[in-house]
Amino acid sequence: MTKSKKKKTKSKFRSPTSLSIFPERSPQLQDKEPNILNAFTTKNISVRDKHGQQWNMVENNKLAYKRSARGAPIGSYPKIIYGPRVERLTKQNYKKLKKGSELYYDRSSVVFRGPFTYQKTLRGPALLLTASDIGYRHNIYKFIIPVSKLKNEILYFETGHHSSKKRTRKKTVNKKKRKKTVKHKKTLKRKKTVKHKKTLKRKKTVKHKRSKN
Repeated sequence: MTKSKKKKTKSKFRSPTSLSIFPERSPQLQDKEPNILNAFTTKNISVRDKHGQQWNMVENNKLAYKRSARGAPIGSYPKIIYGPRVERLTKQNYKKLKKGSELYYDRSSVVFRGPFTYQKTLRGPALLLTASDIGYRHNIYKFIIPVSKLKNEILYFETGHHSSKKRTRKKTVNKKKRKKTVKHKKTLKRKKTVKHKKTLKRKKTVKHKRSKN
């Protein structure tokens, strides 16, 4: 009897087409073409501003970072760090954006993603934004979001740096106080000099009269 030879099939290993083992869980962003801005595509976007600060909430129309220190007892009040003033981006106010305006995206995670930089408004209308990679800051990606989607997606744009304005105001107040103090001192000095001169003149007059007598 002849034994039937079974053909052995070797399984070939295919090289991955994506940098990630799980491409569906890690967004592969386009370098040149804009990506649709949503919670998935912004997963690997930077979370810190140029000062290294991150934000996770908005309180009193200001960006804020609120989190209890590691190992803090339950019920202890966390320290809150406040940032610049912001306004939620809507269909009604998106025209307030200027080229270079900075925005932050609340994707319902631990911290906001951003800053995103506004570039221009495209037909649709749709907003063209750019943002850097969380690990490689030199990698800049383009994002596009239709204005009609702003109802569901939460973005905040900066309207001003409240803290810096406050600092400037304090300096101005201090300058005014200093000017008033200097002016007051000069006035007192002048009054004392005039008074002293009058006293001397009076004494001389009295002395002269007495010598005559």
